[in-house]
Amino acid sequence: MFRFRSNTFTLTCFLAIAFALTACSGLTQSDRPALKVWWLQPVSGAPRADDSSTAVPVILDLKVVPGLDSNQVLALSSDAQLIPYAGARWADYLPELVASLINRSLQASGHFAVLQERTRNGASACELRLELTEFFADLDSGGRTRGVSVDIGGHFRCGASGTRELGSRAYVGVDAEQMNAIVAAFQKALDQVTLDLIHQMNTKQ
Repeated sequence: MFRFRSNTFTLTCFLAIAFALTACSGLTQSDRPALKVWWLQPVSGAPRADDSSTAVPVILDLKVVPGLDSNQVLALSSDAQLIPYAGARWADYLPELVASLINRSLQASGHFAVLQERTRNGASACELRLELTEFFADLDSGGRTRGVSVDIGGHFRCGASGTRELGSRAYVGVDAEQMNAIVAAFQKALDQVTLDLIHQMNTKQ
């Protein structure tokens, strides 16, 4: 009788300890990766306007193609699937994020004064209408990241200068299958595209 009770007590203690360890590990381990929010910055190094020049007022209207209106960091597979990187998010949804970055880059160049709406004195600001058609990483057939692609096109309408077609695409390779390397490639590609757009807007027709 005593032996039976002793075995029962031992088994009960073992199960209690096992349950406690399982409960503790469940607080620190999960199949879902921890969420990381990634930040991008306006381009630096754009040619600055001299102090005597007048900044051109500009209103930006930026749209994205279907599939890119997301705050997820996306990759395009070799069989045309848009796949989000697990646990990785941008600081905002892509239309708002990229519009903010381009606005601040234009403003920082000194060539343009970004407005939120038309001026009230009857004069119209120049219009910069853009569409973001690519903003994703490129995956090979094995699912590894090869590079990052950013593509923006549209037009710039400004007074007597008429309408100017704009467009720029950048592809930046990725050497390491790490999220910080992939985000750095996005930053570099967006910098290249933004600088190219500013150059096209400043070029005289």
